[in-house]
Amino acid sequence: MTHDKMYESLIKTLRGKTVAIIYIFEKEDAPGFEHYWVWKSDIISGWLNAVQELECVPFILDVRTFIQKACNHSLPHIDYVLNLNCGCYLLSTLSLVPSMCSFLNIPCVPCNAISITAGENKNISNLIARAMDLKIPRSLDIINNDGIYRPLNLGSSIGLKKGSFSEFKTSGVYQEFIPGYDVTIPISYNPYIGDIDLLPPILYLPKSLNPDWIYDAEEKIKDNSFTLLPFIEVEEAVRESMIALSKVFPIQTFGRIDARIRCNEKKLSAKIVERPLPIKDLYFIEINSMPTIEQNDSFDFAFDAAQKNEKHSFNGCIKEYKKIITNPTINGFLLSCSMISLSTTKY
Repeated sequence: MTHDKMYESLIKTLRGKTVAIIYIFEKEDAPGFEHYWVWKSDIISGWLNAVQELECVPFILDVRTFIQKACNHSLPHIDYVLNLNCGCYLLSTLSLVPSMCSFLNIPCVPCNAISITAGENKNISNLIARAMDLKIPRSLDIINNDGIYRPLNLGSSIGLKKGSFSEFKTSGVYQEFIPGYDVTIPISYNPYIGDIDLLPPILYLPKSLNPDWIYDAEEKIKDNSFTLLPFIEVEEAVRESMIALSKVFPIQTFGRIDARIRCNEKKLSAKIVERPLPIKDLYFIEINSMPTIEQNDSFDFAFDAAQKNEKHSFNGCIKEYKKIITNPTINGFLLSCSMISLSTTKY
C-alpha cells in the first residue's frame, strides 16, 4: 500500500470518533484555578471546526465539569480529549486535564502531564536541553544589568523583559541576552514516516532589523512589527537534536521549540533563511508542549511553506490531506496527525 492510500485509510478511521474539547471557563474562580491567560472564542472555535472537519463528534466541556463528571462516572464514551486548559499560574492545575485522561485511559491531545510539567518549567527544560548538549544562554547573577528575564512558568511571552534581575519579584530564569533572531521550530507527528518530524522553522524578522529586538508580549499584541520567513532547509544536526529533545519531554503529537540565532552583525538580514538553519549559532530558549494554534500563526505559516516545498518531508502528507479534506485547516491537520499518533502508540 502506498503512503497516500495508507494515509487516506487512517483518516477514514477517525470519522465518527468523539472528541471532547475541554476549555477553561473564563470566570472560573475555584482555588488553584488562577489563570493569567484564557484562550478566547477564536481559538476554541478553530478547534471545534477541526473536529467537524474530520467528521468527528465534538463534546464541549469546561474543566470543572469534565473533572466532576469523571469523578461521578457520568461522562459519555470519549475517544480523545483535546485539552484547551491554558495559562494556569500553577503547573499542577495546568496538568489536571491530562492527568485525569491518564487515569481514565483516554488519549489526550496535545500532551500528557509529564510534558507540561517538564516543558513549562523553564529550569527543568533548560536542564534537559543542556544535558542533550544544546546551547543554552548562560545564567547571570543579580549584579549584571544586561540579561533577559523569563518567569518560570508563564507562557505567551508574558513577563519577558530585558534589564536587571533585581527588578523582578517572581521566580524565573535570568540569562545572557543573545543578540540576533527569534526562531520557532514547529514539530508534529508525521503519518508518512510514523514519527515526530520538523515542519519548516519560522524566523521572526523585525522590521527594525535590530539584533536587540525581542518577541515579547507587547510585540505579540502589535503583530505588525515583524515578518515571518520560513527556512527552506535545516542542518541535519538541528533536525536530529530537535527531534531527540521533543521525545525526551515526551511530545507525541505536536509542539514548538523556541530558539535564538546569534548574530554579530549590526543589522539583521532576511538572507539568513536562504541558508540551512545552523546548529552552531542556535540557542535553546524553551519548549512549548501546548502551543497556540490558529490561522496565520507560525504553525499555519509552516504548514503552507511545507506544502510549497516539494523536497520537504511533510509535503506529500499535507498535499494528500488537502485532497481528502474539504476546506482543510492547520488545526484539522494537526488534530488528525495527533489522533493517528495516539491511536498507533501505546498511551
